[in-house]
Amino acid sequence: MPKAKRKAVSKGKSAAEDTTVDETIVAASPKSKPKRKLRSKNGTPSGDDKAINITVEIPHTSTKPVFFFWTDEDSEGFFLSPWFTCPFEYDGTRYVSAGQYITACRARDYNDPDTLDKILLATSEDEIKALGANIKDSPVSHWIKHPDYTTHIHEANLRKFLYSDQSEDLLNRLAKLGDRELVFADPTDRYLGIGLDASKAETGGRKAWGRNDYGKSFKRLREKIRNPVSPKKKRPRRKLSDRPWYDSVW
Repeated sequence: MPKAKRKAVSKGKSAAEDTTVDETIVAASPKSKPKRKLRSKNGTPSGDDKAINITVEIPHTSTKPVFFFWTDEDSEGFFLSPWFTCPFEYDGTRYVSAGQYITACRARDYNDPDTLDKILLATSEDEIKALGANIKDSPVSHWIKHPDYTTHIHEANLRKFLYSDQSEDLLNRLAKLGDRELVFADPTDRYLGIGLDASKAETGGRKAWGRNDYGKSFKRLREKIRNPVSPKKKRPRRKLSDRPWYDSVW
C-alpha cells in the first residue's frame, strides 16, 4: 500500500489566527533591560499597548514595617492611592485614575451603560465614588464576589504603573518600598481599603481592619514587574497506547 504524501505547511502561516493576548519578551541589547511588548500569539502587537522598558528592580526586603497610604495629596504614599491622578488609556478609553477604571469595570459588569457614561465623564474621587454606589443591581457585597473583581484591580494597577506617562517615576517610588506590606488606610472604604485611618489602624489592631483589596494587589504587581512573562506550561506527552490507531499506520 503506497504511503500518502503529507502536505507541506508554511511556517509563516497558520490554519486559523489566534488573537489571544500573550506577553512576550522582545530581545534587547545586552546593556539594556529587555523590552516588554504585549503581542497576540500570531505575533501581531496589541493595538492599545506600547513597548516599555522595565528598568527598575524591586529589591527583596522584609514586609515590615507596614506602609500606610491614603488619599491625602501631601502624604508620602499618595502616589499609591487608586485616586491618584494618573491618566492612562485602555481599549480606546482614557481613564484619569485607577479608581475610575475599577468603577467603570463595575458598571460594565453589571450592565449599567448610563452610569458608565457618567463615570467616564467624572474626574473627581467623590463624584466617581457616588456614581459607583448607584450602579444598578450592584451592592458591594455582590461586587466583591464577582469573578473579575480582583482582576480589575490588578489591571488598573498594571496600567497605572506600566503604561502611563508617569510610569518611570511611579516605579522608582514603588521600588524604594521593597516588599513592605502596603495598606490602603481609607476610612471611607472597607473593601479597597481598611475603613480606618492610619492612626486608628495602628492602635486598633488588624482585627478591626477591612479587606484592603487594593493594598494587597501590589503583591501581584511586584511579581509581574519581577517576572513580566509567565512561564508556559509543558503539555504532557501522550503514551503510545493513548494515540489513535491511525497515528501508528503511517
